[in-house]
Amino acid sequence: RQLLTRLGPAYIKLGQALSIRPDLLSPVAMVELQKLCDKVPSFDSQVAYQVICDELGIRSVNDIFEDITPEPVAAASLGQVYIAHLKERDAGGNKVKVAVKVQRPFVLETVTVDLFIVRSV
Repeated sequence: RQLLTRLGPAYIKLGQALSIRPDLLSPVAMVELQKLCDKVPSFDSQVAYQVICDELGIRSVNDIFEDITPEPVAAASLGQVYIAHLKERDAGGNKVKVAVKVQRPFVLETVTVDLFIVRSV
């Protein structure tokens, strides 16, 4: 499980798929790989904030968010999620709470290379 996590998103997905295959893996291995479905480590929040800024063309997350959680509330193989409140209020003057999903940096490139390697093997 730890090796697959270090190898990246495509391998995490492979491990997740294998975690439900009792015809291929022992029960102990399946239990270990099932942890990939629940407990993928997050990446640095400052990196995530920079991804948000780059994608939205802003200088700081504070340009559009009144606040944003300092750490992700969820992390997965392809990205992670933060909770934020928009600076802009709704028609009733209330705060607007949003989920901000941030893709892992270079995930498309990483998955593309990983799939090429797997396909070649």
